[in-house]
Amino acid sequence: MWSFSKTDENSSACKNSKKLVPSAMKPIPPIIEPLANKELKPLGKASPEEELERIWNYIYQRQYHCTESKYLGGLTSGPYIGDGAYDLCVEKQFWPQGGDKGKCLVYSFGINNDFSFDDEMAKLGCEVHSFDPSMTLADNSVTNTGVIFHKIGISNEDKNSGFNGWKMRTLNISIEDVVMQELLETGLYKCVRQFSFELHMPGPLTQPKHLERCRFFYRQMRALNDGGWRLYNTTDNVRYKASVIKDYTQRSNKKKIINEAGAVILWESSFVNFEVTGTCKEAMIR
Repeated sequence: MWSFSKTDENSSACKNSKKLVPSAMKPIPPIIEPLANKELKPLGKASPEEELERIWNYIYQRQYHCTESKYLGGLTSGPYIGDGAYDLCVEKQFWPQGGDKGKCLVYSFGINNDFSFDDEMAKLGCEVHSFDPSMTLADNSVTNTGVIFHKIGISNEDKNSGFNGWKMRTLNISIEDVVMQELLETGLYKCVRQFSFELHMPGPLTQPKHLERCRFFYRQMRALNDGGWRLYNTTDNVRYKASVIKDYTQRSNKKKIINEAGAVILWESSFVNFEVTGTCKEAMIR
């Protein structure tokens, strides 16, 4: 989920924030390196075990405490109950609803027939666009809550797949890699206020491609930190396994992901941006 502050083309996202009392604007917290990571070899030169430990310690060290949040969406039945829910920080600094021409804009990618989070965002007054080329719903359909559906996905290449007769962007690598890299490379990270995603980290990490993916994700999140972003929420997604295996936790995955084919760690993580500047339209023009 990308969350923007929508303004007219002559204004900026920062201008919507002028109505906030200066003392209410919280300064950006410093990044404190997890103590355990200081003992690891440099990124890219460490073993699979150490690279896993690095990202593991990072993802569980909250960089900012959001004092006002809403946990929205999610499936309400079946083995995946709760899947599709994300935490939204509604502190005014990151949720400047209202004001002159101010409205949030949400882009939600890979919804897999689950509009629950998207619908909740629409009910909060956001303009919401949901994207998924694998669904049979007609392009540009509008849900009862006003969510606009687009039959397109994202990746690093355009390709005719023939799925449902549509030309679409093939999801040949996981969606969160692409979205995060797009934010970083285009400069869109400067104007987006919040970013939530589910991180898929497959094993075994003894395979070079999976090990590099683990490193790549860590680099991306640290690059977000450099751009003024702070991690404020992480949820373990072990819902299905926990429904069939007693006392199953993310640590169960951690034990397997180094050497076991098919093992995967799923994290649902959310960041907020302390250094919002300009509008996303300006960023895309640049």
